[in-house]
Amino acid sequence: MPADVDAAQGVIPYFERARGHSLNILEISGGGQNGAFGAGFLNGWRESGTRPTFDIVTGVSTGALLATHAFLGTAADDATLEEIFTHLTPQDVYQSRGILNVLLEGSSSMYDTSPLEATIAKYITREVLQRVAAAYDDNRHLWVGTTNLDYNQTWVWNMTRIAKDGGPDALELYRKVLLASAAPPVAFPPVEIAGHLFGDGGVRENVIVVGFAGTEEPKPPLHGPGNVFLIHNGYGNAAPHAVTAEIVAISGATIGVMFDNSMEAIVLRAYFATVARGYKFNYVEIPEDIDVGHNMLAFDPKQMRIGFDAGRAMAKQPNPWSNAPPILGDFPPWALKAIRDPNAGAN
Repeated sequence: MPADVDAAQGVIPYFERARGHSLNILEISGGGQNGAFGAGFLNGWRESGTRPTFDIVTGVSTGALLATHAFLGTAADDATLEEIFTHLTPQDVYQSRGILNVLLEGSSSMYDTSPLEATIAKYITREVLQRVAAAYDDNRHLWVGTTNLDYNQTWVWNMTRIAKDGGPDALELYRKVLLASAAPPVAFPPVEIAGHLFGDGGVRENVIVVGFAGTEEPKPPLHGPGNVFLIHNGYGNAAPHAVTAEIVAISGATIGVMFDNSMEAIVLRAYFATVARGYKFNYVEIPEDIDVGHNMLAFDPKQMRIGFDAGRAMAKQPNPWSNAPPILGDFPPWALKAIRDPNAGAN
């Protein structure tokens, strides 16, 4: 973060002053192959003519892989997202180590992610890094979440600052952070950065929420209400489904459960942070009637195309956004109402 951020008030007032207007903040969740929904939504949103330039973009896991091109935001960047999230196959992401090798060699994961590393390198080039660096001078920021496995903490990386620093290792570090953010432990190997092991950001927080920090009650926004847009690359309430007894399917389903449980708390936190800051909350998720499969690690081009097309069509609707989170888990409707209007029950 910039050195002059007020720790008591948090980052939003700082960027409101720096940008001179209320902010448009995009937060993209994890979700494995379901990132195709977010890629399609971003395409349809731009095609609708209503997509703003984002002041801050955050991404975790597959959301981290979406975030760079979402942040840059041109038609060519959206075309890159479509290419990635409709043509990706398992061979572009991982290869099995083989159960005997895992057992005999004491491997750190079931799969080797060298293919994903190569895929990231293909799309995150030095020219892309230079474009991200240019945004830093305009006080626009891109942040990616990872899990530091040594500390059991979420570590958020300022990708715009990494790009701006531009040293000889900047491109390698940028790519490593993306690889780490999209590496669910056990299934994928952790990524070593500066002597620490990092894994998928969704292990702890499946969305990086902007505006929740600060030790004091937020003041009204400087330039009126801004917007927080949260794209959930998953279902709010997924229907039951049978899981086949195959290691890839079980791994994908298990990671999906982990991410879904994380989302229940994160969506409510994002909503609370947005309302408390005087901003407008905007939320989308994969519609329940769209079948994109139930294995986040399948990377099935047919299923990804379904998710992409659904997101694109949804974004072109007159108002695709929900302005309150769905009722998730054990969180009762009256509690959600209390967050939205804390004085509603007062006598």
